[in-house]
Formats: sequence, C-alpha cells, structure tokens
Amino acid sequence: MGLLINVDNGGTFTDICVTDGGRVVNAKAATTPHDLTICFVEALTRAAESLYGEDDVGRLLQETDHLRYSTTAGTNAVVECKGPAIGLLVDAGEEDDLYGLTAELGGNDLWPAMVPSAPVGLQTGGNVSQEQITAAVNGLLSRGVNRMVVCLSTPEAERRVKAGIFDAFPRHLLGAVPVLFSFELSTDRQHRRRLSTAVLNAFLHPVMEGFLFGAEEVGRRHHMENPLLIFRNDGASARVAKTTAVKTYSSGPAGGLVGTAQYAAHYDARAVVSFDIGGTTTDFAAVVGGQASSMAYGRAGGLDFSFDMGEVESIGAGGSSVLKVENGEIKVGPQSMGAAPGPACFARGGTEATITDALLLAGVLDAEGFLGGTLKLDAERAAQALQTSVAEPLGVDLDAAVAACISAYEDKVAAKASEMLDQRGIDASEALLLAFGGAGPMNACGIAAKAGIKRLIVPQLSAVFSAYGIGFSDLGQQYFLEAEDVEEMGLEAARESLLTRARRDMFGEGVDPDDASYEFSVWKDDNGYSASTPLNGAAPSAGERLRLTARYSLAKFELVGGDTGAGQAASSEGRVSLNLGGQLDAPVYVAENLRPGDHAEGPALLRGAYLTCLVPDGWGFKVSANRDLVLEGR
Repeated sequence: MGLLINVDNGGTFTDICVTDGGRVVNAKAATTPHDLTICFVEALTRAAESLYGEDDVGRLLQETDHLRYSTTAGTNAVVECKGPAIGLLVDAGEEDDLYGLTAELGGNDLWPAMVPSAPVGLQTGGNVSQEQITAAVNGLLSRGVNRMVVCLSTPEAERRVKAGIFDAFPRHLLGAVPVLFSFELSTDRQHRRRLSTAVLNAFLHPVMEGFLFGAEEVGRRHHMENPLLIFRNDGASARVAKTTAVKTYSSGPAGGLVGTAQYAAHYDARAVVSFDIGGTTTDFAAVVGGQASSMAYGRAGGLDFSFDMGEVESIGAGGSSVLKVENGEIKVGPQSMGAAPGPACFARGGTEATITDALLLAGVLDAEGFLGGTLKLDAERAAQALQTSVAEPLGVDLDAAVAACISAYEDKVAAKASEMLDQRGIDASEALLLAFGGAGPMNACGIAAKAGIKRLIVPQLSAVFSAYGIGFSDLGQQYFLEAEDVEEMGLEAARESLLTRARRDMFGEGVDPDDASYEFSVWKDDNGYSASTPLNGAAPSAGERLRLTARYSLAKFELVGGDTGAGQAASSEGRVSLNLGGQLDAPVYVAENLRPGDHAEGPALLRGAYLTCLVPDGWGFKVSANRDLVLEGR
C-alpha cells in the first residue's frame, strides 16, 4: 500500500503521523497561526526527512494513498471571536427574539462578534416582494457585513427569498456577498438551533476555506493522487468540498476520541477514560462498553448546533497553565501562557509560574532534551517564577513549592477524571486510564492514583495521539430528516431521497457508490446524548430523526496485539535526582530503546524525544506488543 498520512494542527504544535504499512514515523512542527500552510508543509517536511533522510515533500505526497487532516483553526476562531461580520435575515417580528435564541445568549461574547448589526425582518407569510428583499440586503451591506445568513421559519420561504436575492445580486458578479440559507445546511425544525448552526457555519467558513484550499493546493502542486481529506467532529473524513465548516469545529480532540475507542477494543477494556493534556487545556473523553460518548447536539462558544459530535470535555489545566496562590491555596489555570511567551523556563519573556516550570525544577523534564532537544529550558527563570508566584505567598521554600504545585495540578486533573467515571456509574478500580498529549504522560500515574485508577496506558505515539487517532476514520457522510418531514413524504420516499443524496456524494468523493455502505437508523436525543437504533420498518416518532450514514472503508493504521510473555527487565540508561517532596534517585529509561516485554518497577523516569513519564514508587510498567506503556499500581 501507499503511505497514510495524518496531520493534526493544534494551537501550539502541528503533529504528523505517517505509516507505510510497516514503519510509523511521527514529528512535530511549531504551529504558525498567521499562515497555517507553513506549519502544514513543515510537518510534511519533517516526516519526509524521517522516512527518506531528506526533505523530499514531493516524493512523500506522490507515494501517499490518503492524507487525513484536522485543524484547530475553527476552534480558535470561536475562542478568539475572530471572523467575518454576518448580516442576518429572519421572519418579521423575530428581529429581537431570534426564535428564542436571544433568551439563551446572556453574556455570550461570540454572538455579537458574529452578528454585529441588528437582524432584518422579512414579511414571508405571502409572496415576499423583490423590493423588500433588495432593500433588506442593501441595508445590511451598507452596515459592512461580509456574509449573510437567511433563517426563516419554512424552507419554502427561504427558497422564495433565495430566488429574489440571486435575481437582484447575481453570483457571477465580482464582489457578490456569500449568502447561506439555513434549511440547505440543516433540516432541524427547532428554529433557534438551526439559526445558530447557520451563523456558526458562516462565521467559520472563510477561515477554513482559505486555509484548507491552500493545503489542498500543496497536494496538487506535488501531484498527490487523492485529494486531502478533512477529519470531522463526527468521527469520519471527507473531501474539503464535501465538508461544512461547522463540522471542523473541535475535530482534533475528536481524533483522540476515535483513537481511544480503538484502544478500548484492543485492550478489551470495558470502561476507558482518556485525557489529552496540551498547553492550555486537558481534554477528557470516555468509552464505555465499546461506545464513545456522543453529544446529541454539538456546542461551540456556548451555542448549540444541529449535528451530533463526539463528547469531549475540557478544563483549563495544561502545561502552560498559570499557577498562582489565592486564599492560601494553589490555583491551576484557566489562564495560560500558551506557546508564546510560554512558561518562564522557555525564556521567551514569560514570568508566570506553570506546571512545566515545576516539573523542570523537580527533575522530571530534561532541560537539554525537551521536545527532542529543539528547545532548551532555563531552570533559573523557572525558579524565579515559582519563588515569586508560589513559594513566597505560601511562606515555604522552593522545594516545597515545587511539590505543592505538582500535587495541585494532579488534584485538578484527577477530580475531572473521577467526575467522568461517576457520571457513568463506573467504579474507578474497573477503569482504564489512557494518557496522551504532549504533557499527558508526565503525571499520569499520580493523576490515576488520586482518581483511584489502578491501570493506565501511555500510547507509543502519545505525543501525537490525536493525529494518530484520525488514521482510524473512514470516508463518510451523515444525512438527517425530521420525523415531520418523513411523515409528509412517506417513509419509503424519505429513504430514497436520502439514499439518492448519499450515493451522489459518494460519487463526488471519488468512489463507486456501490462500494460504499448505507445504514438507516432512527436517531434521538437521549438526555443530551446521541442515541440511535436500527430502522426496523417503523418511521421515526416526534422528536426523532431518520438518519442515513454512508461509509466507504479507507486503509487504516494498525494496532499490534498478542502476549509479550514475561519479557526481560528494562535496561536503564542513567539516573536522575528527583525533587518530589524529598530527594529521590531514580533510573532513567529511554523510551525509543524499550522493546515489547521490557518491564521495570518504580520509582523510574521514562524519557523520549516527545515523551516524559514519571513512574512513582508503587507503580510498574511493561511494554506491550504495540510498544505502548502499560502501567499498573500496586
């Protein structure tokens, strides 16, 4: 087979995983938010260097079967409230209420950034006049909107307005303002949710379009045979031209969720809680009984949208989260120093204390080998930050402050892991913890112990696990019809309508529609979670939807199974002095040199180019056949 490439563009780093069916290589490139194409190409370059010994991106892409990609660009646009100004056309009388959405907005900062001008109402009870349509559009344009959303109470009304807009403002004219019609995006009968879906999509569209078409051009320029595939927040991948912008929101964490489900099956774990610790947040997910939790309606920036998405919960605790003392206690985040200026030890101007600074002073992080030696850490700056921000306010010495910071950080993450288990009625002693992300494995054992979890796994590719996870996705699309629409059309006609759309889209994806699979189900909202049952002849009832899932199987990454047997004791390659509330001398194991079956007891420190994992006393590790670290507490 050809190469499989996965790229996950995060806020701090852009991760890449590549396999040729035998080897798996991975790398990181610093994310370039001003132009995401730069870090995309840099990640490809580093992968080519690992595979070929030279930066031959052209060869890399020409030998590629599938390139799956997820990006944080849409998520960042929502967080930073940066995007186009949107003009809104609604039913007359709904300008202030917005179908009930106004009552939910409260202190929402995103909405006024997306819709800075007052919505315009249209009298759509009869045949809306061309003069009314033209005046409404001109009024919004005069206020400087970049895009428009039309969200009316019926599809018929939207179609009439669409004809009027395109008649007065033809698409072929230069400077034509893009217009999105809500029913073309979603058939959701709840008007306020369909409205927020359409506005979110219009807001995210230009930033996603600009970058993704640029990334596609990189592939075309190097003659990549198959087009770039976008991994979406519903767990499937699709071409750029077949993907709506709102589906890209939070797609990176969704990759971690897909990977978690694969690991749950591979290690036959009934209940898995995963956490992905980055620079600013820790993202949690759960897989119980082989099923990943899915929200019935996605949520972005405090707004619901009409499509389900994988459930990922986040807290403000990461490697760059600010540590400070409030009321005699250490508070972790949610403020973050990000990648720039970053923790004090990065020596880029940051002066606030972070867990990265504490772990450096504790001896857990290697000042010379951080991120594969690409970034040297400054212990003196870290000490100054912790002394000022933590030690002095608490009235303790620096060593005690370091230990207290690590403990507070582990407490916060462990509390959320326990909450995830409690919500699902899972006993911690029966659960498996999966730790990944750049900072995930560092304190994984301490976090697990505080949550009462006795077994955890650090994936071999933990530092790029979200990128790795998207390599298990298929080419896919989902289609919905509300119960009311099915009743009007008749079940068989509704099925045929969805199937026709799906087959057309599979053909547009470049595959034979007969080679795809099509599964009908009845979808419903089960107390905030997505639930579906096979369609057994009965049409969906009120509040339910008819769903069609179209899938085409793609080549995937593979997990290696089998028993490694007793194995041999791992060989340490040096020792380190750790300051964890007292001095401790521990062996150091180089992660890249460990082989399946290798094992050792803590205290120990595991280090690799992108991996650091502290194994405390009372814990031990063994390397699985897949070269994952399986850690168990006594």
